[in-house]
Amino acid sequence: MKFVTLTDEEFMEFVNSRPEKNFFQTTMMKERIECDGLKVYLVGVKKGKKVIAASLIAETNHTFMGCRTYEAYKGFILDYQDEELVHFMTVEVKKFLKEKNALRLIIDPYIPNVSRNAEAEIVEGVDNRHVKNFLHRLGYKDHEGAQVKWCYCLDIAGKTSEELFNDFRSSTRNNINKTQTKFLLNLKTLKRDELSEFKQITSDTCDRREFQDKTLQYYEEMYDKFGKDVTFKVVELNCDTYINHLEELNKELDRKITELSDASSNKKKKEQMKQDIDNNKKKIEEAKELQKEKGNIIPLSGAMFMLYGDEIVYLFSGSYAEYMYFCGQYRLQWEIIKYAADNHYRRYNFYGIQDVFNPNGKDRGVYEFKKGFGGYVEELLGSFELSITPKNDLYRFLHKVKHIIKK
Repeated sequence: MKFVTLTDEEFMEFVNSRPEKNFFQTTMMKERIECDGLKVYLVGVKKGKKVIAASLIAETNHTFMGCRTYEAYKGFILDYQDEELVHFMTVEVKKFLKEKNALRLIIDPYIPNVSRNAEAEIVEGVDNRHVKNFLHRLGYKDHEGAQVKWCYCLDIAGKTSEELFNDFRSSTRNNINKTQTKFLLNLKTLKRDELSEFKQITSDTCDRREFQDKTLQYYEEMYDKFGKDVTFKVVELNCDTYINHLEELNKELDRKITELSDASSNKKKKEQMKQDIDNNKKKIEEAKELQKEKGNIIPLSGAMFMLYGDEIVYLFSGSYAEYMYFCGQYRLQWEIIKYAADNHYRRYNFYGIQDVFNPNGKDRGVYEFKKGFGGYVEELLGSFELSITPKNDLYRFLHKVKHIIKK
């Protein structure tokens, strides 16, 4: 085995052959990170002329005592069951990064820890806990970082969109149907010069939820570098369309009331229809006020999806809190799931979830929302750091002390 620097072509050819492939470990992501002025390396292992391991390793802005942290986002890409290979890759990467005056390397392999069901209960299937144990023996330590460990996923392979829809919770199906037959929402695919619409939605959401948003420049760079492998969607309410629909419903209800005889058996039906008319009139007035204040086209929700390999990932999103009634976020999910099924993707990854084991947690609602579409929890192996210099031990100690003092 020989540790080497890989060309873009060698790297992508190998990555695309592996089940661990993901959009983080691509030359497109390399180009995106380089936009931040950071160095990115494509390294790997060859056996003869054949590539058997690879990883994108990038500089980060984090430094300590003149040494820099590096990260292999969702890497390495290799067979983690091959302990000899994992050991060799680790030893050689450590040598490589010592020459770069690195502090540490952070990895978070894109493989599951154990198989789980929708309720996050461990079930029969994959069990990679021995891989985690082996990484510990190689010197990797658990790292509490910002990378996503808990995901929610939906297997698409071999299923039609209709079959998937029928497996959704009844409340989820009802909300999707409302967006199509009641609110008549429109799904819009954004062009590059329209990404500010998406940014406004995510900024509003992040401010409300106290998250840090990405910059508009970041979204534009992702659009530029990933091309067809990324799409930005926004769900909109057309007030004119919605108002006209409600007015037509009332005309139809008026007609039905007129056609009904005055028989006592029809009294309850007429009263219900009159009530429906009054409710619709109220909604019409509310929609007209909204139209007057915000304009005819109202963006409700937006999402950024990565379409890489055989998986679609729901990466970033947002919704305006005042428009949740229109269920725009349900329409976004349904349209991309339908697209995934119609285009033969293997799975749809709703991506990050939190408060998996805390029913009262502030982010539990996101998990419950995603569960409404069927699927299962995926617990990734986790994030690990490998010390490149003894300075990292000092950094870890000081970081721990600082954390204790904050408590």
